[in-house]
Amino acid sequence: MLFYSTTIDGFQMGLCFAILALGVYISYSILDFPDLSVDGTFPLGGVLCTIFMLRLGLPAVPAILLAFFGGLLAGAVTGILHVKFRISNLLAGIIVMTALLSVTLAATKLLTRNGQTTTIFSYRSENLVGLFNGDLAKSIPTGARDYFILGILLVIVILVKIIIDLFLKTKLGYMLRATGSNEKLVVSLGKNAGNYKILGLALANGFVAVAGAIYANLFTQYDNTSGTGKVVLALASVIIGISVFSHIPFFKDTTAVICGALVYSLCLNYLVLVDTNGIYLKLLNAVLFAIILIFNEKTSSLLSRAKLRKGGKGK
Repeated sequence: MLFYSTTIDGFQMGLCFAILALGVYISYSILDFPDLSVDGTFPLGGVLCTIFMLRLGLPAVPAILLAFFGGLLAGAVTGILHVKFRISNLLAGIIVMTALLSVTLAATKLLTRNGQTTTIFSYRSENLVGLFNGDLAKSIPTGARDYFILGILLVIVILVKIIIDLFLKTKLGYMLRATGSNEKLVVSLGKNAGNYKILGLALANGFVAVAGAIYANLFTQYDNTSGTGKVVLALASVIIGISVFSHIPFFKDTTAVICGALVYSLCLNYLVLVDTNGIYLKLLNAVLFAIILIFNEKTSSLLSRAKLRKGGKGK
């Protein structure tokens, strides 16, 4: 029973983190930009969605869409710091991440009745209709509710994947790819590569904020520390997806990233069964990520050797 519930929770969190991984896929794989502001954008989406739902009385879907624009703005700031002010990509991400941790904490004043900041704000007792507890959800038997949540998450993930796939087929999408792979080519075409970087980082963090908003709905609470380690989780999901699943026929990179997020989330949830007190969970997480990186390096090396051998035989 415990294994079953852990697996269901792993799939639910995996689908939520798949949206996060798709955002990081844009910045890391397409733009080749290690964006650390993700750790701040994730809770930003959560707190914005919670504020829109509680204070403005918006339904969950419009609140999540508005959270997307909040992440869009945060990602644009990271891009502007890097492009316009020539701050290195790592430092630009760290600056925005650090600033957002204070911004999200200050924003919780709007959630509390006494106007005080709080690290964790739970709205389980509020008379509020979230994404997963509407009238339809309440009419579903308790045993089937987990599958109902999985269905909603799967639909959202598929929509996000389709949006990203369609965008990458547009002229802007092709220029975004070109900026990440060959910036000089973009410049030679008379285009401003910096503007495409800002656009890509804005979109990436927009989707990260959506993941944070859905995460807040999933657990019906906002946690200011929920962004800690999310960039590692997202990078691990992208690396697993690209290195393992992208070689499967008819699998696009976005589909591979989603599968990678599911696999990594299940691994993290099964680690909880090993470390029930959660004392060594971060250590096990770090070890797992290191193993993934080592495996990825060895896989890349083997593939490159295989290509060289085939090339040598062809000659």
